[in-house]
Amino acid sequence: MKTSLRLKTNSIDKDLTKFLNSPNDGVFYLGHASILVRLNGKKFLFDFIHNMNFYRNSWIFFPNQILDKRLLNVDGIFVSHIHQDHYDPVLLRKFNKLNVPIYILDGRENFITSLKKEKIKFNLIPRNKKIFIDNTIWVYGCLHEYNDIDSSLVISNNNLTVYHGNDNFITEKSLIPLKKKVGKIDIACIPFAYINYYPYLLNSLSRKVMLQEGRRLENLFMNYGIKQSKILKPSVVIPFGSNLFHIDDPKSDMNKAVATPVDFVNYAQSKNKSSKNIYKTILSGDYCLKINNKIKCKYQNIRKKEFNDKLIKFTLSKKKIIKNINDIKIVEFNNTIKKNIQRKIKKNPNKLDHNLVISSKSKQNKKIIINLENDKVSYLIDNKLPFNSHHFILEDNEFNLWVNNKISFEEVLGTRRFRYERYPNVYQVKINQIYTNYL
Repeated sequence: MKTSLRLKTNSIDKDLTKFLNSPNDGVFYLGHASILVRLNGKKFLFDFIHNMNFYRNSWIFFPNQILDKRLLNVDGIFVSHIHQDHYDPVLLRKFNKLNVPIYILDGRENFITSLKKEKIKFNLIPRNKKIFIDNTIWVYGCLHEYNDIDSSLVISNNNLTVYHGNDNFITEKSLIPLKKKVGKIDIACIPFAYINYYPYLLNSLSRKVMLQEGRRLENLFMNYGIKQSKILKPSVVIPFGSNLFHIDDPKSDMNKAVATPVDFVNYAQSKNKSSKNIYKTILSGDYCLKINNKIKCKYQNIRKKEFNDKLIKFTLSKKKIIKNINDIKIVEFNNTIKKNIQRKIKKNPNKLDHNLVISSKSKQNKKIIINLENDKVSYLIDNKLPFNSHHFILEDNEFNLWVNNKISFEEVLGTRRFRYERYPNVYQVKINQIYTNYL
């Protein structure tokens, strides 16, 4: 297992060398949600990033993502969505300079706006339609049913067909039509891990209930992974999108509740016994080739204890090199902050009887109140919460960055450096969509 702390973009990976020297169609797993697909001798990257400081040094990859200078020599790059562990604008501009085409699935205004803002040239792929990007290579993609962010894509040359699911938990509503359109799938990169802030950062839950909820959701999402594999019926499943761990506390309940690739393989093999052999503990640096119409995989059959022991050791070592920021002076609410928030929230089309409340950790009684019904932004000094509200208590540094318009609220959520409470304590997906997309 690759656990080196220092990575260089000009390093030479020996497993990648073996893969590149093969003439066969195949998939090389670079780590997390990134793969290199070779079809008819042409190479395509998916969700490849160089930036290891995404979400402000909140997360690490384990095992490390493969970084190798030869990965710049490709025929196309696909980006599934805008989250920073999948989307690297600096790297994409480098691919632009190398005249490597960049592809994204159409239908997401925020993603398109961000690409244009970053001055990145890209090609839009129509969703729910088979499109040839080459004389012999086609793609088919679909969006998430409701979150306006995620997408999935199939790429094929009619010899090898690969499904890239990143962390897109789509249901049978989208997967069944996709399967009918694309036919046989050889390799499916299946998301299975619940990496969220609920229930771990919600103040209103006891630790006992939080742990029960965490386990319920962990199993629920692993079951989603199994369900996706049953619909797609691939020859090989690569457990996908769970090489990501929060660095602030490697032994936190939030980290421990995230199922690892090894956890998922063990769980899926026990729950889906009739297809147990399709699930492989494929990690970064492993690969699959299609030889004589069969998928051959080179991978490590690592056990759970060995994986977890190395993960803890790696995270603690990595944490030592991350600098903490201390003695932060909180930015006081002013008219500029008010106007910036109003400008963003006015774009929200869902006018609901609800309030978003934002405060800093050190000054929780000083609250920014955002009324979602009339887009009014106000300031309140009070320990009480208004009824119908989500209250986010941000770490001081993240609070400063957000109010100064340096990072979006989606990026704050990505750091996991906050706590929150709901009044009443009810989950509402419409509210989640608003603070994720419009702050």
